[in-house]
Amino acid sequence: MNEQLGRFQLLTELIESDRRSLAEFLTEKELDPGSTLFRAAEEAEEMYFVTRGSLAIKSDGGTCGELGAGEVLGALCLVSVGLRECDAVAIEATQLLCLSRESYLRLRTDNPALALKLEEAVLRSFSSLVRNILVDARAPSAAEP
Repeated sequence: MNEQLGRFQLLTELIESDRRSLAEFLTEKELDPGSTLFRAAEEAEEMYFVTRGSLAIKSDGGTCGELGAGEVLGALCLVSVGLRECDAVAIEATQLLCLSRESYLRLRTDNPALALKLEEAVLRSFSSLVRNILVDARAPSAAEP
């Protein structure tokens, strides 16, 4: 599992022993094609690392994105309690590693330095996403003269 965790951009700053420690708090989940991982308006209680397969992210009946191996879903649930904003449905057979909020709270007690590194990585990733959205929103549209 440690080798799998090394493939995630979110975890690249963790050293091998940190990834090994984190693995102790993760559970594995497998989805068949068409299976729903979660639905909009459900409590967001787990962060997911996609290790194999892919998920469709759906909102208002349409697909608004896809996530595949090496991508992370639901990371903010570790630092912010709330409801899911979309559905996530397996496009193909999909394997995930899951970190529940409960397991994250145990991690914070058992290994606070690692929990802080993970939280900082989640917040850096979110901040980068927001910056990219703002840059795209400010960019002139190709349709504009």
